[in-house]
Amino acid sequence: MTAKLLHQFTEGIYSGDAVSDHAFLLQKWLHEMGFESNIYALKIDPELKERVLPVETYQHSQKERFVLYHHAVGSEIAELLQKLKLPQILVYHNITPAKFYENSDPVLGIQLRKGREQLEQMRDRTVLALAVSHYNELELQSLGYRNTGVLPITLDQSQYDITTNEELASQFSRAQPTMLFVGRVAPNKKIEDLIELLYYYRRLEPETKLILVGSVKNEVYVNWLTELAKSLGLRDDAVIFTGHVSQKDMITYYRSADLFVSMSEHEGFGKPLIESMYLDLPVLAYASSAVPSTLGKAGILFHDKNHESLAELVDLIIKDKTLRQRVIERQQKRVQDFLEPNVKQLWSFYVDMSNL
Repeated sequence: MTAKLLHQFTEGIYSGDAVSDHAFLLQKWLHEMGFESNIYALKIDPELKERVLPVETYQHSQKERFVLYHHAVGSEIAELLQKLKLPQILVYHNITPAKFYENSDPVLGIQLRKGREQLEQMRDRTVLALAVSHYNELELQSLGYRNTGVLPITLDQSQYDITTNEELASQFSRAQPTMLFVGRVAPNKKIEDLIELLYYYRRLEPETKLILVGSVKNEVYVNWLTELAKSLGLRDDAVIFTGHVSQKDMITYYRSADLFVSMSEHEGFGKPLIESMYLDLPVLAYASSAVPSTLGKAGILFHDKNHESLAELVDLIIKDKTLRQRVIERQQKRVQDFLEPNVKQLWSFYVDMSNL
């Protein structure tokens, strides 16, 4: 029996990227269901070139009834698929509003606006639109998409049940509380609010560190943040930009930190939130965009960025063992919704429903 075809397309594939990880997991599930499924991308991380095909090598087959496209930014891939005119399954990861990049990366701002235009243009040939969060699904529905559903970002437990980097872990001390944020150092993440929160919390615990794990490619923004920290009198060892790190080191930061804090004002999902929940790190997060739907009843949400008051709350979460344990227990329950068995079952439902 000839295998069914469902190839995936995305603008770029990168190591440690949530969209890329999602594509790889869907590919694995499709293979297990008897599909032939390649991943095609325009930009490919050299580390992943053995797992992904350049989009220029794609050749349409008459057996192909649908394509699957991951949308997160203005994309040449979207234009290629528009010309192909095959019915499309859309996985929508959300597009950050361009306003966040007007001062630091106007070129990216143009790509983001283009991505929103493309989102409307591809509506009529999309037979199934899957959003990674309920927040994203509401946006699709507001644009006139009719056949929608939610397929959340999934944690592959094998990537998290790994040993710690003991040498890195040895650098942490409980006498020096650590606040952690994982994600691109980008304007929508509002890293400046995390730095200001650190400033106030160091009045209570002067040796506290803020560790920022993630890409530092937006140099204009990173330089501005560095100057902000200096203006607040924070030493170089108070705010640590790690850049991109290995999976092992990322896990070590999660396991060694005292609290995950997010001040982000735009998230399409927020994968670090569920990584924190899985690794038993309490989450304190600003209730913006998709964050409330990802956390559900887990973690601690706040709606007002009063940094001085939040510093008191940080102190309570770190030091009150009873409260801390209650938060962790709620998070342990919530994260089950994002583990592979549950999400794979949901994916199978969508495949059957669409008669792929």
